[in-house]
Amino acid sequence: MKSKLIKLGIGIFVLSALAFKAYDYRMESNKDSMVADWKWAKDFTLRYIEAMPDKGLNFRPTDSVRTFREQMLHITTANMGIAGQALGAAPTIENLRALEKSEGYQTKAELAEVVAKGYDFVIANIELASADKFGEEIKLFGQYDMTVGDALQKAFIHQNHHRGQCAVYIRMEGGIPPEMKLF
Repeated sequence: MKSKLIKLGIGIFVLSALAFKAYDYRMESNKDSMVADWKWAKDFTLRYIEAMPDKGLNFRPTDSVRTFREQMLHITTANMGIAGQALGAAPTIENLRALEKSEGYQTKAELAEVVAKGYDFVIANIELASADKFGEEIKLFGQYDMTVGDALQKAFIHQNHHRGQCAVYIRMEGGIPPEMKLF
């Protein structure tokens, strides 16, 4: 009987260790997927900037919406703001909240540089985080309960939403948005 209990105890320990290792691998795999997705998003967004005709950076389809340039700056502000808060990293752009309404970034090269900087910030901070960081509970903006991973997913969805809006801007200015590249 004692022998069976010892074997049972060892079996439970081994299964627990394997389950923990599998969980750890899944979290690391999730981190790797996040990094790959954010690198993809950076490339896709920069191709949107390149696709916009030069004259269209300050185009706005109607008075009640952002210009193309403001949309791209809004993506950058939100990416850095959400990821920075979720991961505990200070944004690397001064006065981030005012970025969207700034008068700077009037060329495609300037706009692409600041947008790339925003994506690089998110990617670098995901890479620096431990795999278990993404399961930590936070209160985003002091009011929304979620995990760090959920906050990063919200940021990812948000930037996809605004980039998608920009396809119409590009077409209205006579350009052709980049084709979707899933793989």
